[in-house]
Amino acid sequence: MTAPHPRAPRDSGVRERLARLVDRLPRPMRRWVLRIGVRMPMVAWLTVMWLILWGDVTLGATVAGAIVATGCYAAAKLPRMPIGVRLRPLGIVRVVVVLAYDLLVSSVHMAWHVLHRPGRARGAVVAVPLQTESDLLMAMTAGGLTMVPGSMVVGLNRDEGVLYVHGFPLHDERSVEKLRRDVRRTEELFVRAFGTAADIAGLNGGTPERVPAPGGRGADGGEG
Repeated sequence: MTAPHPRAPRDSGVRERLARLVDRLPRPMRRWVLRIGVRMPMVAWLTVMWLILWGDVTLGATVAGAIVATGCYAAAKLPRMPIGVRLRPLGIVRVVVVLAYDLLVSSVHMAWHVLHRPGRARGAVVAVPLQTESDLLMAMTAGGLTMVPGSMVVGLNRDEGVLYVHGFPLHDERSVEKLRRDVRRTEELFVRAFGTAADIAGLNGGTPERVPAPGGRGADGGEG
């Protein structure tokens, strides 16, 4: 029995068909399509962030978010995102649902500590190595964490792929480890929603060796 031929990745076939389709266009239109294509993923991501902050996924909110995202993109002159970035609808829905849940739970948790344990609520800055090497996915992870009460990204080492996250409240090493798990879970959500096949493979492969694993700063009870 002959072994079956390995199947080519579906993503590569889609890219080839799109490339052939674009090549058939007239040169001015081809240039315009390419310019729009490399910018659409960034605009789409900004629109998703707008909907999460707005808390209402409607046609009007989506159109308004797309307009605001396009305006911010043009005003800030943001870098173009490679076309290789993937938009996975199921993963995007998962990001929205999980972040909305985290917003609710963290808000209640923060309020309880502030009202019932104001003198014992302490914060800390914790260094968390990331697994992705994509600048965009790092930025998405940082944005998602900062949206949730009780966690705020205060620094990012792009060369080593380390996020510095201020967590509140943090009382002991157990709460520090929980913050690290939350950061890695948020990273995985965005990678599986927007990452390429290589990004997801990197997630499954574990943390790169080039990334150090420093401990938290101030986790022993000092104020963050």
